[in-house]
Amino acid sequence: MKGLKDIKPLVNIEDGSLFVTASLILALLLIIGFSYWKFFKSTQDRRIAVALEKLHNLDFSNSKETAYTFKRYAHVVSNADNTNQLNQINHELAQYKYKPQVAELDPALVQKIKAFIHV
Repeated sequence: MKGLKDIKPLVNIEDGSLFVTASLILALLLIIGFSYWKFFKSTQDRRIAVALEKLHNLDFSNSKETAYTFKRYAHVVSNADNTNQLNQINHELAQYKYKPQVAELDPALVQKIKAFIHV
């Protein structure tokens, strides 16, 4: 038994792979989050720009088309301040939808729509 050598204890080896891996994952998540935020923001900005363009080019001589177009694009540009005004205008526009023949738009309603668009 004198010829046997004893087993040496385990030696700690300094390894920074956990720190490197965690840093890479964090950086990757930040890049993905930032890219998603930029894409979402640019998409939202484009939607608002298109909606404003459509609303500014409303043809008030065609009441049915005006009612549908306003309903479709006004909610994109609305905010918490003018939601009640938007709901009121949409309620008044309901009589110009869902019918084969509709009357001309009421001049007071046209003024409300123009005021909503310019605000």
